[in-house]
Amino acid sequence: MKQVAAAIAFFLVIVHTCSSTNSIAPNSPPTLVDGICKQTENYADCVSAFQLNPRTSAASDLKSLARIVLETAIANTTNSKVYFELMTKSKRTAPSLMPTLKNCISSYARTVALFNSTIMELDSDITAATYDALLAYLGSWYCGDSLNSTRLDVPSIKTRVYYLDLYGIIGYRITKQLSG
Repeated sequence: MKQVAAAIAFFLVIVHTCSSTNSIAPNSPPTLVDGICKQTENYADCVSAFQLNPRTSAASDLKSLARIVLETAIANTTNSKVYFELMTKSKRTAPSLMPTLKNCISSYARTVALFNSTIMELDSDITAATYDALLAYLGSWYCGDSLNSTRLDVPSIKTRVYYLDLYGIIGYRITKQLSG
């Protein structure tokens, strides 16, 4: 019983100490996320993208935060690619949309490879990582431009293009900041 009381007392001291500190450490996750998201076009969506991954709160530096967001980008981009593949098999999909879907599938496959490459290069060649992150960011442009050329309004594709654009710019901004 004394051990439980001691543990509770220790916990309360820690909680009190942490809550009475008014400053945020310069490399704490909220500060890191804030610094990156201020460099994007949509701050709120950027912060939300980070919040989707619970590991964000444990990120201690930009490199770990980069890994987290790039892994989330890979999952999101892969899911979108699968969605496009399913659309090509649907009888409800307009035939005029098929070339766009094939373009998006190809673009998203390349983008996943680029995000993977970016992760691998974080420790070995930050310049190459930054370049690959930039190319991944452009993946959304190829799909979006192809959709725009059809003059069809397909919100489900536009949304996926938007999120690839968001993850792409976040990945690029982080790697750019890591490169100095």
